[in-house]
Amino acid sequence: MADTEDRQSPSGRKHGELDHDAFNSLLAALAPEREAAAEKYESLRRRLIDLFAWERCRAPEDLTDETLNRLAWKLKEGADIPYPDRYAFGIARLLLQEDARDQRKRAAAVREMQSAGAFSSGRDAPMLEAIESCLAALPQDSRDLIERYYAEDRASLARHFGLSVNALRNRALRIREQIFKSVVLQRDRW
Repeated sequence: MADTEDRQSPSGRKHGELDHDAFNSLLAALAPEREAAAEKYESLRRRLIDLFAWERCRAPEDLTDETLNRLAWKLKEGADIPYPDRYAFGIARLLLQEDARDQRKRAAAVREMQSAGAFSSGRDAPMLEAIESCLAALPQDSRDLIERYYAEDRASLARHFGLSVNALRNRALRIREQIFKSVVLQRDRW
C-alpha cells in the first residue's frame, strides 16, 4: 500500500500512514484465515482500481490505496464494520467526489491562466506539462500547500497549517504567481 497525502484526521494520525496493526485489522475483517484474507484483499483492490479507472480518475491506484488505508484505520480504531468490502466502496464513493472536486479546481485554474492571456488556444497539452514541470520545481512544502489548497477545504487546511484563511490564501496566491511566471517563461518553447 502506497503512502498517499499526509492529511491529519481528528484523532491526530495522518491518512496515508498505515501501520502493521491497521493492515492486520483489515485482513482480519476480510476473512479469518490469512490466505483467504489476502485473496479477498487483492480482489477488493483490483475491483477498486477498476472502479477508479472506469470513473477516469487521475490516479486509480493511489485512490485505491487511500480507500483501503482509510478502511484499515477505521477497523483498527474499533469500528464495527460487518461488510468491509461494501464499506470500502462507500469510502471510494467519497473519494470519487473528492477527486471530481479536485479535477474541477484544476480545470478552473487552467481556465484562469488561459484567461490571463498567457496561452493561445489549442495548446493545452504543452501548458499542462509546463504546469506539472513548474509544480515539480517548487519546494516540497510549497507544492504540498498549493495542491492541497485546490483539493481540500480551505478552513480545515488553514487550521492544519496554523494559519488564518486569509494568510493561507495569500501564501497560495504567492505560490500560484511563481507557477504562472514559470509557465509563461516556458511557453516560448512550445
